[in-house]
Amino acid sequence: GIHLSPQEFHREVEQYLSQASQGQSDTILLDCRNFYESKIGHFQGCLAPDIRKFSYFPSYVDENLELFKDKRVLMYCTGGIRCERGSAYLRSKAVCREVYQLKGGIHKYLEEFPDGFYRGKLFVFDDRYAICSNEDIVSACRYCGTLWDQYKLCSSQHCRQLVLTCPSCCNKGLTACCPVCQEKELKVTSPASGQTLKEECECTRRRPRVPIEHVLQRTLDAGED
Repeated sequence: GIHLSPQEFHREVEQYLSQASQGQSDTILLDCRNFYESKIGHFQGCLAPDIRKFSYFPSYVDENLELFKDKRVLMYCTGGIRCERGSAYLRSKAVCREVYQLKGGIHKYLEEFPDGFYRGKLFVFDDRYAICSNEDIVSACRYCGTLWDQYKLCSSQHCRQLVLTCPSCCNKGLTACCPVCQEKELKVTSPASGQTLKEECECTRRRPRVPIEHVLQRTLDAGED
């Protein structure tokens, strides 16, 4: 994709949001990260695919080619690396008018615009799980719905899903990613069985591997994204 500096990307997003508010935009602002990353922080008005792994991104594109037909795509990720592959794959399908990517990713953008169009926290792959650049909270507790954006690992012994559960719900013992994990520990199987325990819970069973976007309806209200 065509690299845009944080300043250039900021201007593009500003124009996109202005057009979108009038229902005139021919642009898609695409978050190519995993769902749990975009859930706690994203650019206003973005399209955030409901994918669990970046390796699913090509399949997502294949299943949604009509969505990208004749569109200008503004793509972003955490540091710009995933956009290199993602934009190349999207361009290879020859359906978009143009494909742009944020050079240096959200990290670089926040250095220039800490209170810009990116709202919420930035997910990071270490024990912190997220870093903050503004005071907005765009996600909610899994159980009570109160605004909350601090991840913890599911309390079920064999589950590695991340869960948003507020202190009040934690104090009530609600510390798992879903009712299946909350009610009982996943069954332990021997290595010889060949079965895997990873991602075997209600959350992932209900989340399609490659979600299909039938209709793209985005608003400027970050709370509805």
